[in-house]
Amino acid sequence: MLYPGHVVMDDELAMLAGVHKTLCQERGIALDSVRGQRLAAHLFKMFLNGLTEQEELLHAARNRGPLVPPGQAFQQPLSTWS
Repeated sequence: MLYPGHVVMDDELAMLAGVHKTLCQERGIALDSVRGQRLAAHLFKMFLNGLTEQEELLHAARNRGPLVPPGQAFQQPLSTWS
C-alpha cells in the first residue's frame, strides 16, 4: 500500500500504462476516450490500494465486469427482486 508522500516511480507508471493499453485493446476502448480515462482511474486506484503487480491488476480488472458510470447501475427495474 502506498502512503502519503510516496512517489510513483517511472517504471510503475510505465507498467500501469501497459496494463491500461492491454485492457483497452481487449475491450475495444480508445485510450483517450471517457471509458479509457475511467479505466485508467480505476487501475490507478487499485494500484494505490495495494495491487502493484501487472498480473494482479490485469486479473482484477478483467474480473471486475463493465465500468458503469455512477447513477446508472440500476436504471432498469428490478422486477425479479419481488
